[in-house]
Amino acid sequence: MSLFIFGVIMFGKKGTYGYIKRARVILAVITIVLLAAVLIIYFGARWYFGTNKNAFTILAALSCIGVGKFAVDLIMFLRAGCCSAAAKEIIDPHVGKLTGAYDLFMTSYDKSFPISHAVCAAKSVCALTEDPKCDVKAGEMHIRTMLENDGFKGYTVKIFRNPDKYIERLDELNRIEDGKEKKSTRGVMDLLESISL
Repeated sequence: MSLFIFGVIMFGKKGTYGYIKRARVILAVITIVLLAAVLIIYFGARWYFGTNKNAFTILAALSCIGVGKFAVDLIMFLRAGCCSAAAKEIIDPHVGKLTGAYDLFMTSYDKSFPISHAVCAAKSVCALTEDPKCDVKAGEMHIRTMLENDGFKGYTVKIFRNPDKYIERLDELNRIEDGKEKKSTRGVMDLLESISL
């Protein structure tokens, strides 16, 4: 729980616009500071004692594990695609009463799916990707499988490449959304956020 609170404080809530960009900056700073601390401990102790056979060398070596974890996280966030400002500007007026999320970067065993924006309404999950290399069919299958594994049966999943078609679908969903399934809709969005970077 404390790790979740730390993440929210540091990066903001998953699904908010700019989450990936904020995470990149914060992780870069943390990684650089920790790496500098490890190097200072190691080389400072080596200079002071005249040898690397001291307790501070062990401390520096063990600290590399933490630095490595932050470096791997930074690399993952650097690879992650995020929603452009132009797409956000187009999407925002059409979201209306729909439950949605920005900057979702989902991964499967062999592929990654950068989702700029996603919504859930009327037993339908719709998403927009701006990455031309994104395999939308595999992404739809991945999301559908994750939903079914978590007990959300009968949902349709569609990932759009064209922002205009995505906006049309948002407008359609706004017209048919009645708000009766708000709890399950929130559950679906929570799942999408939890399986994203």
